[in-house]
Amino acid sequence: MGLSFLHRLQELETAVSYTTLAPDGEPSFTYRPGELPILISAPHATAHLRRQRIKGEEEFTGALAQFLAETTGIHALYSHYRSTGDPNWDHDSPYKNRLQEIVRRNDIRFVLDLHGMSNRYKFGLALGTMNGRSCPEHEPLILQTVANRFRPISQQTARTFSALHWDHFVLNHSRFTGGLANHTITRFASQQLGVPALQIELCASARVVERRPFGKQAKPFYGHPPAIEQTVNLLQALVNAVLGTM
Repeated sequence: MGLSFLHRLQELETAVSYTTLAPDGEPSFTYRPGELPILISAPHATAHLRRQRIKGEEEFTGALAQFLAETTGIHALYSHYRSTGDPNWDHDSPYKNRLQEIVRRNDIRFVLDLHGMSNRYKFGLALGTMNGRSCPEHEPLILQTVANRFRPISQQTARTFSALHWDHFVLNHSRFTGGLANHTITRFASQQLGVPALQIELCASARVVERRPFGKQAKPFYGHPPAIEQTVNLLQALVNAVLGTM
C-alpha cells in the first residue's frame, strides 16, 4: 500500500473538528454517500457529552471511515463537530435519526460501527456482536476474515499481556460487546432497524497516524504504520467479505 495512505488519513482527519461545536443550523455529523449497500459509522470521531461529562474524541475513526468510503464505495456517517450528546449511547439522537434515514433510503444491508479504544487493553482489535446477536449469519465469515490478519485470543489471555500485542483480537470482550447493556449504534441497527451490524474497536496504535496538538491528549503520540496498514486492509477485506454474501 505504501505510505501514501497515511498522508491521506492525516488529510481527512484535519477536517474533523474535535472540540468545536457545529455552526448554527448545521448538524454535528457528516454523511458521505456511497454506491454499495454497506454503511460505516464513526459516532465518536469528535468529543461528545455522556452523562453530563465531556468525553474525548476517538482519534482517526473519522478519517478511517472516510478513507474506507473513498476506497470501497460504501456509505459513511461520522461525527464532524463536537456532539452535544452521545450519538452512540443516547437512546434517541439526531445521529441515529440520520442513520435510520440513510439505511432506509439506500437499502443498507450491513453496518460497520467503528470506534477507538486505549492501548491499555494490550491488544489491537475488539469485535462486538452482542454475543452473536447483532450479525449471526455473518459472524463466522467475519471471524475467518479477521483471523487471516489478527490472531484470536480470549479476554483472559489479553489480561496476561505486559505489552501491546496490536496484531491480536478479542471477540465480545466484556467492555466491547457491541451493545448488550447500552443503546449503541450496533444495537440500534440490528434490533431497531433490522440491519446486521458489527462493532469494531481499534487500539490507538492501529489507527492514530499522529496525534493532533489540540486533541484530548497533550502528549505526542505516533501510531504503528504496519498496524494501521493492517487495520485498513482488514476494513477493506470485511467490506468485500460482507458484499460476497449479498
